[in-house]
Amino acid sequence: MLKSKTIIFTAPLKVEIGEFELPELEAGQILTKTLLSGVSTGTETRVLSGKQEGAEFPLIPGYENLGEIVKVGEGVNLNIGARVFTGTSELTGHYNKSWGAHLEYAIVNENSVIPVPESVTDEEAIFTKIGAISLHGVKRAKVSENEKVVVIGLGLIGCLAGFCCKAFGAEVIAVDPSDERLEIAKKGGADYILNPTKVNLSAEIIKLTNGGADVVIDATGIAKLADSSARLLKGKDWDNLYHPSGRFLLLGSCVDPIIFNYNDTLFMNEIDIMASRDTVKEDLVDMLNLIRDKKVDVKAIKQNIFNYEEAPNAYNKLLDEKLMRIVFDWRNK
Repeated sequence: MLKSKTIIFTAPLKVEIGEFELPELEAGQILTKTLLSGVSTGTETRVLSGKQEGAEFPLIPGYENLGEIVKVGEGVNLNIGARVFTGTSELTGHYNKSWGAHLEYAIVNENSVIPVPESVTDEEAIFTKIGAISLHGVKRAKVSENEKVVVIGLGLIGCLAGFCCKAFGAEVIAVDPSDERLEIAKKGGADYILNPTKVNLSAEIIKLTNGGADVVIDATGIAKLADSSARLLKGKDWDNLYHPSGRFLLLGSCVDPIIFNYNDTLFMNEIDIMASRDTVKEDLVDMLNLIRDKKVDVKAIKQNIFNYEEAPNAYNKLLDEKLMRIVFDWRNK
């Protein structure tokens, strides 16, 4: 019986390496050997801290897995040796799962995976899911060519959202109090970068956009910032009420309630407010194609790559040093 190593959250803030036995494949299933698995910073720190609703320890975390097919079940059309991206594993032995992507071998249904183009490297392909989350939000906000878009909060999701907006032909203004993250946004194509601790943000946005942004994407995850972020949108004249409204997208996961000033923020400018939840399969395919076609350069984001056996130390670094991106390497070298 084949056994699979796996990263386990055994209790809040407790990370270990475990192992479980894999069953035989059923029809329509494939077995993949993991190449890389990626950490979704916000989600996995929430799971690790015990704050993820429905997550029960001990569990296998993660929803970013890049693997190579090593065995196929009856009726499968994909070939052994092909690289595929999947978000989870169907089977995780005696462990619970919070998606369950950090494991050596994954059993998945053929129709749930995304084949990876040959020209896309492993290190690029591991951005498929996290990039698709940002891309889904950009699609929801209907970002289009020549629009002026402000992206606030340049964590992993925010940075990738800015990259996707540039791929759509928008003019991007990236905002964050970290100069290091602003430089990443600039490498990814941002037209302007602003540190709100060093400039009058509202005044700068008005000047750069000639009155206000067409779209504001708030990826901070800080509920109390939403109202001030939404006020960076362009206003609307009373005698032109059918002119398109400014669009405000919440892309960061907020724990606290979000409160908007009804008169000054909502009523006077008649803005559209939307939230973005996750992805659909089409977003994953589109993100891989954007990477393949060099329209999104994920290499602008530094990845901290750890051997999977270093997971306990890697998660400590994630919590202590606020690393933007961690990836676990399962390849045999």
